[in-house]
Amino acid sequence: MAARNVSFYLVKVVRISGWALLLLALAYMASGYALCGQFGFDRWISLRRAAWLHANLDLPFIALLLIHVVPAGYLAVRRRTWARKRKQP
Repeated sequence: MAARNVSFYLVKVVRISGWALLLLALAYMASGYALCGQFGFDRWISLRRAAWLHANLDLPFIALLLIHVVPAGYLAVRRRTWARKRKQP
């Protein structure tokens, strides 16, 4: 079995955290809309639960955002420096 480098696992972390971040952002927005009573979200979720979700999703949102952004930034910088080195004749 061939050994995989760190970039392979970082790409996996970025992809998985990206999907989780999307779901968390949708839940955060839905709870906010339910609190405001817009778009009928208040019929889907109670105001009490929406307030609890909206108040308690901020720290997981920030943590997941960091888990997504730091490896993605590292890979972008690494890709940029690799392309710059390769371009020179």
